[in-house]
Amino acid sequence: MTTQQLPLRRGRNTQGRRLSRGTAFVLLSAAAVFLFLLPIIWIFTTALKPTNEIFAIPPQLLPQAPTGEHFAAVFTDGSILKMFSNSLLVGAGATFLSLLLGVPAAFGFARFRYRMSGPLLGAALVTRMFPPVALALPFFLEFRELGLINNTAGLILAYIPIVLPLIIWMLEGFFREFPEEVLEAARLDGLGTLRSLVQVVLPLSRPAVGVAALFGFLAAWNEFVIALSLTRTPEAQTMPVGIASYITQFQTVWGQMTAASVIYLVPVLVITIIAQRGIISGLMSGASKG
Repeated sequence: MTTQQLPLRRGRNTQGRRLSRGTAFVLLSAAAVFLFLLPIIWIFTTALKPTNEIFAIPPQLLPQAPTGEHFAAVFTDGSILKMFSNSLLVGAGATFLSLLLGVPAAFGFARFRYRMSGPLLGAALVTRMFPPVALALPFFLEFRELGLINNTAGLILAYIPIVLPLIIWMLEGFFREFPEEVLEAARLDGLGTLRSLVQVVLPLSRPAVGVAALFGFLAAWNEFVIALSLTRTPEAQTMPVGIASYITQFQTVWGQMTAASVIYLVPVLVITIIAQRGIISGLMSGASKG
């Protein structure tokens, strides 16, 4: 072998190793994605299986005779649809009120430093670390006195302590890195703090605020323990409680439960897919500023 052929052979070997590593990385990534999506895929396929296939041994991933009977039963049950609308109402209401409080709070924590700002921010964030079950009993005792048990308005108020710290935590870091030159120009134009926030900061922070709103909505959308504790009838219950109601003392109605779960998952998946570019933009804007 000549000296001219050695570098060429080494280059081919290096290229081959890189190709094999890339292939292995792709295969491992595909396997990880499949394992992550497998429970969701199983829910979707189970919702389309006849009852006898749901309990088949060995289990079958894909339905042999797909059916829509479970979805028909869910849509026939008007209480589940009422719970779905309750989830939308409570999630949107809690997110809207938390944004009204959280955006100014996050901006204040980020731009104004005083003796108690650190402890107050820590106190606001530490409530997010409480498990919902720890808040359920105090909420129940307080809301019972206020007459807000089995009431969607009561659920909205109860979800604010869950959503608000999340919004403050996500936006405080973004506002802390907001360009000082822009705020200085707003002050030179005669804008006060509140007008600067509304007219200057918020239009430039729409991706970050949108991401915070989406994550806050999902936190309220998926909450179960507090909704179970504060509601009694489908008139006020949310969808997670309705899905859990298919687990009875004597049986679990798997077909209808998975069909209801699919109905509950689809809006979140659609919103996430549509807003994925905005989510990435909002997250990356905060990361690049940091």
